Amino acid sequence: MLRNYFGSFILGLLFSLGFAPNDLWPLSIISITCLFFFLKDKDKRNLFYLGFFFGLGTWLVGISWLYVSIHYYGNIDFLTSSLIILVFISILSLYNGITLWLYYYLRDDSIISSLFAFPIAWFVVELLRTILFTGFPWLVSGTMLANTLIDGWTPIIGAHGNTLLLLLISSSLYLLLTQIKELKPALLSGLLISILCISGFGFKRIEWTTLEGSFLASIYQTNLELSEKWSTKGIAITQRLMEEAVDNGIKGEVIVFPETALILSKKDNKDWINYIDTKAKLKGLTILTGIIEREGENKIRNRILGLGNAENHYDKVKLVPFGEFIPLEAISGKFLDILDLNLTNTVPGDEYSTIKAGNIRVSPSICYEIAFPSIINKTASQSNLMVTISNDTWFGRSYGPMQHLEIAQNRALEQQKSLIRSTNSGISAFIKNNGDIIEQQGHFEDKVLRKEMGLYKGQTFYAKFGNLPIIVFIILILLRIVFNKRNLLN
Repeated sequence: MLRNYFGSFILGLLFSLGFAPNDLWPLSIISITCLFFFLKDKDKRNLFYLGFFFGLGTWLVGISWLYVSIHYYGNIDFLTSSLIILVFISILSLYNGITLWLYYYLRDDSIISSLFAFPIAWFVVELLRTILFTGFPWLVSGTMLANTLIDGWTPIIGAHGNTLLLLLISSSLYLLLTQIKELKPALLSGLLISILCISGFGFKRIEWTTLEGSFLASIYQTNLELSEKWSTKGIAITQRLMEEAVDNGIKGEVIVFPETALILSKKDNKDWINYIDTKAKLKGLTILTGIIEREGENKIRNRILGLGNAENHYDKVKLVPFGEFIPLEAISGKFLDILDLNLTNTVPGDEYSTIKAGNIRVSPSICYEIAFPSIINKTASQSNLMVTISNDTWFGRSYGPMQHLEIAQNRALEQQKSLIRSTNSGISAFIKNNGDIIEQQGHFEDKVLRKEMGLYKGQTFYAKFGNLPIIVFIILILLRIVFNKRNLLN
């Protein structure tokens, strides 16, 4: 059995290569197909462990960037950093174990169970992972299908729906191989694979949104290491860069700076911000920049500030636990007070809202928020442009920033609207409404991105209905599976 666990671990490693920057999504499909051969006739205990070890492989590679953040930027020694990562990926791997545990209760010998039991178990548990304990929506399996030959389903069923698609192709492939091996007709499984792939390719031609105009946009990447960013020198460099951006700006241009580009709040830097705002208005510019807005001694807001033509601001609502706020503060806060630790806590915004600038209606998101399609759905429908800002300097040149960019591509494709992504040190990018990257700025690459971008109106099927159609479909299939199992028992 240990050999099977090790094999499952290796398959998990291979599965993770489907995500950015490797983008070997066919290998991920093959790895799941191979996993099926380990699952046959296993009891629920062994299925749980097979899932757990598969998860260990997946998360070990998939979130290796977290080590960079903890060790190099958190200044935690190698052993402690490794232990923290091991504990974290072990917790995440429990979800994979639960997936196969749930599969045990859904499977039977029917064709419908063979095709759908495993994909449904995976989809349900993965969706729960993005919700429970504030949610961890990283490495949602369907995100690897963005910018592939079969990503036409994305504006219809979203990245979560693509998870079901990915797993359904794998289960169909496994059924096809076993039917051929047993010299049985394999028409249904072969036909299903063909339909899913051909339709995914064909749906790429559907234009869900309509071009209603264009504008000039520019992205300024400050390229400051964290120690420099949070210093007087860093403040001066960023302010000088913003002044240059305004001086070089052309009427109607939208200029985007990254998350917390301005570390002095508007209250603390009122004269300079008013100067930039007035000058931008006179030139007809729109500036969107990250800023820290302070409230009281230990409270801040993570904000996108609109200057020039922009009429309002947006405060980040979905905060990162322990990074931006302390969970169960009423309890843990008293403990921290005893230790005399005056930790700064980020206050969440009041609502998800758009930022308006003339005929441009921006759907804004900050850092982690772009990973939640349900959050983007709240404002993208009323917008004709999407803007996300982030500070990925914490993750160095690891997989993290590349995966974050891939997530942003999925959101652009789900909504079929242009997206501007601005980061402190990479990877900043202009993304088309079909999810393709027009131009990007690498890690600490010293250049300004400037492009003509499209404004798109309308809604995709996914923008209108979110995950609801897929959930209804899954419930119907589950009812059918349960009905079949009852008949078998009787």
